[in-house]
Amino acid sequence: MRRYPTRNAALFHTLRRLVASLCCVFLFVQGVRYGRYHFFRPDPSWERVQARAVLVVGMDTSYYPFAVMQGERISGLDVDIALEIARRLGVRLQVAPMGVDGLYDALHTGVVDALISALPLDPFRLDTFLYVGAYLDGGYFLVSPKGLYQRMSDLEGKRIAAEYGSLGDEQARLWLRRLRSLRVQHYAEPSAALAAVAEGEADAALVDYLSARLWLREHREADLRIAEQPIHSEGYHVVLRIQDLALASKVSEALEAMRADGSLAAIIARWLGEDRR
Repeated sequence: MRRYPTRNAALFHTLRRLVASLCCVFLFVQGVRYGRYHFFRPDPSWERVQARAVLVVGMDTSYYPFAVMQGERISGLDVDIALEIARRLGVRLQVAPMGVDGLYDALHTGVVDALISALPLDPFRLDTFLYVGAYLDGGYFLVSPKGLYQRMSDLEGKRIAAEYGSLGDEQARLWLRRLRSLRVQHYAEPSAALAAVAEGEADAALVDYLSARLWLREHREADLRIAEQPIHSEGYHVVLRIQDLALASKVSEALEAMRADGSLAAIIARWLGEDRR
């Protein structure tokens, strides 16, 4: 091993520590600059909403039943959830209607305080936005008579109905390689897949949660049940700016309280019908 003279060794180690310290300072400054150390910043987000006494929420108002325009009035599942959150925070709700393409820009620029618009978690936006606990799972679930089939592994030797080209179809095709015998039947729409199960033409359907709830609301005579757990999960979240931790904490607390006392389930049932599981 090469050895340095004592004096040179001391100088070498001093320079190395200095360079390491400068690198740490540089990385810290860059982190603050690009918003990666938000806990060092003052967070006036909740105080700002309190002072204004208004929570401004962005929504796409073209997606029934989550939010729709009816003349001058906006109504829907997301509207009711936002109203309840605002009530629990002790402020008024102001809905900012916009197209889906403008939602994240409006939040990023501070036009709105939050988004409640049936938005799934986007992993490519996690460095900029916070996704507060999911209020609804809009993923893909099995639907079968009396809820007989809860997992894909239960469908050995059975027939499964799916909308052609959907994520449900993709999941069903994956299980073609995992089960010895499974028949996948394709339909043009989720409603047709569900009807096939109701009429005994298929043993189960793999469809998105929204389609299942809405179809069952209109076909109460069908003795079909939705599985307890999704085959593919896709939670819908309240979205806030990543630096607005104080406001995010308040919204999260309100959602948890709504979930605990049943008011969240009641809002969902109001718009999607009975939860038949």
